Amino acid sequence: MPKRLEDLVTIQSSRSSSQREIERKDFRVLITYPNYTKMLTPSYAVGLFTAILKKQGYNVDLFDCTPYMTSHNPQELPNPAVLTNRLLVNKPFDPAFFSDVKTDLLGDFERRLESDKPHVLVFSTVVEDTWPQTRDLLKVASHYPEIKSIVGGTFTTMLSRYLDSEHKVIADPYVQCVGEGEGEDTIVDFCEAVRQGLPTNRIPGTRAKDENGNITHNPPRSLVDINGTPIPDFSLFDKSRFVRPLGAQTWHAVPIETFRGCPYTCRFCNSPTQAEIAKERLGVDFRRRKNMDVLKKEITTLLEQNNGDFLYINDDAFMARPMPEIDAFIEMYGDIRVPFWMQTRFEDIRSEEQLARLKEVGLYRISFGLEHGNEQFRREKMDRHISNESMIEKSKIVARVGVPYSVNVIIGNPNETRELVFDTINLNRELGGFDSVAPNLFTPYHGTKLRDDAIKEGWLDSNLQTNSFVGGSLLRMPPPYLQEEEMLRLQRVYNLYVNLPRNRWPEIERAEKLLGTDEGEELWNRLKDDFYAKKYGMTETERKITYAG
Repeated sequence: MPKRLEDLVTIQSSRSSSQREIERKDFRVLITYPNYTKMLTPSYAVGLFTAILKKQGYNVDLFDCTPYMTSHNPQELPNPAVLTNRLLVNKPFDPAFFSDVKTDLLGDFERRLESDKPHVLVFSTVVEDTWPQTRDLLKVASHYPEIKSIVGGTFTTMLSRYLDSEHKVIADPYVQCVGEGEGEDTIVDFCEAVRQGLPTNRIPGTRAKDENGNITHNPPRSLVDINGTPIPDFSLFDKSRFVRPLGAQTWHAVPIETFRGCPYTCRFCNSPTQAEIAKERLGVDFRRRKNMDVLKKEITTLLEQNNGDFLYINDDAFMARPMPEIDAFIEMYGDIRVPFWMQTRFEDIRSEEQLARLKEVGLYRISFGLEHGNEQFRREKMDRHISNESMIEKSKIVARVGVPYSVNVIIGNPNETRELVFDTINLNRELGGFDSVAPNLFTPYHGTKLRDDAIKEGWLDSNLQTNSFVGGSLLRMPPPYLQEEEMLRLQRVYNLYVNLPRNRWPEIERAEKLLGTDEGEELWNRLKDDFYAKKYGMTETERKITYAG
């Protein structure tokens, strides 16, 4: 395994004679968190990195991009409240919720650099959608060559399989250093290198440039012991970031991680690639779960420190763990009993009695991935192996226990036709108990097998990357496969097909075909009102806020 930074370099020989070591209390680190507009609940990773860097004695602060419009031109993007209401995912909510969105992201960032004069910028949890925003911020930071920066997140980890010339982040002229894999130890070594005046291109777990632009691809790091990391520190986030509407009310929600990694191998997700990278480079299983005593201490501390009354569990699939461990969680959480949300798979519902006990100690809502309604397509294209019959049975168990849940589906997949979308709609209609459905367009993220499929078919330019989770499809498939405009129309009427009676389907199809015209929008609005009346009730007291996770 690679040694730590202090074992790899000799301070006396590497430090420039013009540099002096800065005391840790005077060493300023600005964590920069690229994010979507108003995407609620603080980042668990940012909280974790804050705690780690503070423990080292650094002066740590945060620039959070969440309050800002994510486009250079605010008029280019619809109000997020309006957009979500157009997809009928939730009960309508007031666009005024987004009335305080800021617009001068780059100007405010530059002013922050001027005032704080950080020694290091840590760009945390960068995903593919937020990379363009990150690059814009890095361009601003390039005006201050004395500031050193490191960029890390899922996107940079997924790109770790590419050569330097094809690596979209390290190849960028504004990027100095890229973290690949977990960042808990990497950020400390990077900050220490800068603080001590050492080169920053020899740190394990990074791909970095020297002063001449030469790229060094350093060896990988060992995986982190998640039972030994500090409790996250969310104190740098604005208090409004904890407010989250969910279920029938608004909560002060605190994020938690109980399980790192995922046992499933879904081809639309890049978590399996993360597991492959760990196996190939380190020969270990990426999946790790926290011990219950560690978890209990972390949960109680975070709730107390952040005035939390709700727990938002970030795990990919919370219940994809041995049943005795779920029993242990129930036993542990019985002393806490704060409502919590989780996401999991229908496959993971193995015991009605156990699910009822989870509800008893605080399980408030679940988000399930249905993904697709055609068994063969789901198995062969998505690597999901549960049957429709089993999914329906599991949904009935959840309904009997009385846990409200939402469903996520994906439309516009490679090789998908209109008929296949209606297989998903029909399965969705057979499920029992759900109160919200999120129809997502397929997104060809780097590191996913379905992206590779689309490139091989010639339906996706390999140089393209996603830049918005609300945009259209990047796929260009020939008929009879779905065309982009058809995907967007189906996305808007998906909840109408699922929730209104079949005898209304001709009306829905007519509205679908006419969307964008006055007649089509008028018909869609009438159908939307009928949908809300049927789904959520006629009055405000009857309706429930049902935000999907």
